[in-house]
Amino acid sequence: MLRLFRYALKRKRLYFFSFLGLFSAVTADALLPKVTQIIIDDVFVAGDSGMLMRYLFLIFLLSSVMAVGYYVQEYCSDKMSSFSQKGMRRDLFAHIQKMDMGFFSKNSPGELMSRTKQDVENVGLVFGFVGVFTVEILFHTFIFLYMLVKINIYGVIVPAIIMPIIFFIAFFAEKKGDAVYDEISDETADMNEDASEVLGGIRTVKAFGREEYEQIRFERHNRRFFRLNLNVDFLWADTMSPMSALARAMQILSVLSSGILVIKGNMSLGEAAAVTLYVSNLAWPMMDLGWVLQAISTANASARKLLDIFDKESSIKDGSLSQIDLSGPLIFDDVCFEIEGKKILDGISFTLEKGRTLGIMGATGSGKSTICSLLTRFADPTSGEITYSGIPISKMRLSVLRKLTAMVSQDTFLFSDRIDENVKIGEKDIMNNDAVLSALKSACALDFVNRLSEKEATVIGEKGVGLSGGQKQRISIARAFARKAPLLVLDDATSALDMETEKEIQKSVKALSACSKIIIAHRISAVRNADEIIYLENGRIAERGSHESLMKKNGLYRRTYEAQYGRIM
Repeated sequence: MLRLFRYALKRKRLYFFSFLGLFSAVTADALLPKVTQIIIDDVFVAGDSGMLMRYLFLIFLLSSVMAVGYYVQEYCSDKMSSFSQKGMRRDLFAHIQKMDMGFFSKNSPGELMSRTKQDVENVGLVFGFVGVFTVEILFHTFIFLYMLVKINIYGVIVPAIIMPIIFFIAFFAEKKGDAVYDEISDETADMNEDASEVLGGIRTVKAFGREEYEQIRFERHNRRFFRLNLNVDFLWADTMSPMSALARAMQILSVLSSGILVIKGNMSLGEAAAVTLYVSNLAWPMMDLGWVLQAISTANASARKLLDIFDKESSIKDGSLSQIDLSGPLIFDDVCFEIEGKKILDGISFTLEKGRTLGIMGATGSGKSTICSLLTRFADPTSGEITYSGIPISKMRLSVLRKLTAMVSQDTFLFSDRIDENVKIGEKDIMNNDAVLSALKSACALDFVNRLSEKEATVIGEKGVGLSGGQKQRISIARAFARKAPLLVLDDATSALDMETEKEIQKSVKALSACSKIIIAHRISAVRNADEIIYLENGRIAERGSHESLMKKNGLYRRTYEAQYGRIM
């Protein structure tokens, strides 16, 4: 957790004022029993009533210092927690976004959300309020014991015996709670992931009548989460009971021993009152120590989860080149890609000249979409090389490389935002409304957008809720058109469109003569006009050529054509 402490150190001034308020308030609090002793011994017992108002004013003054000091401490420490959480959450989110796709296949969105919210809050709380409160407990204990010794050495005997016992009970309880807090953190992530998955796919859940099944599945997580928290409650109940009993016993024994000393003449009445007050004020720090150690234990478990993410590095290393000549071809040279020993692509080679179109076909799982992932460096090839204008894409800055490509993936994703904002993604600062409307028109989306209540300013739901599959695809295609990138990649981008709309979009794609195009599809109608078509089978190029040349072969492409359109007579 110390590695994350740098986020708190960025706000040293807040620590300074928080500790200034703390030390002022605790010192004032420690002087109050001493003033009480003087009032009893020098005013009440000695009968010097003239000093009473002066000491009452001193009590008022010390109480005011306490109020202001504790307020400053609370305000600054809470602010410290918030600033620490803000910094950690910002850097964690930025780090997560830089990770490769393999990281996201192993870490679910629900788990990552739990890390960025709950775990960051737990750690930030310790860096702020809990940390400062821990210092308050230590300083409070030290100065009150010191004042006890100064007043009467006998008054410190009872606390010196009982306080270490309370501390060790709290310490060992914290150690036992460590493993439980780890489990709670993991279970929170799992429960969040399940809930997120069900709510994100609520249409499918309802359509297949899985509500009861999902309720049972969620309840399993809910029960486990309940049991783990109950274990923590039992742990601290078992701990707090003896701690509380010992704290009360300390007070009772202190009153008893002070009374005996007063009767024997070894302690004045005022000293006895002061000792009782000091010992009473030593009880709550020991009792709150359990809560503090619990918070620190929880934060330790959370810190381990956060550092586990921070310590992971993306397998995709950023290049250094930012100035790229865009006139040359895109070349795949004997590219292979495998995951965990399984070959996804094997010896893929092709050249795409500027302004030309490449069509890619193949059965599901043949590796078509993997080519897109390699092209944009969502993953790197196991062997072989990909170059753009003669430059290996691994040497390009990722931000530059990905700006070269406008992609429409087969998994259509729209943000919960206005339609025009979805089209402008990545180009919000430079794209005007005319460019948005032009892109929507080219994607055959303008007609249905104009029928919406707010037209292009209409806010759509998360993932495009409220739109049909074809409407979402057309907005995604408009987003790619609006980017005006040198390379356009359509990965099964028209699968949800009718044939007539697909033909209109194909005309728009063909009109983009300045950019190169890669069209991945299952429909032959989407690729038949490409300058070259490659047909993948088991990760290898089984056939290649133009539509006409492939049709002359009695191969996979021809059989796909016949399956889609019937036999050629």
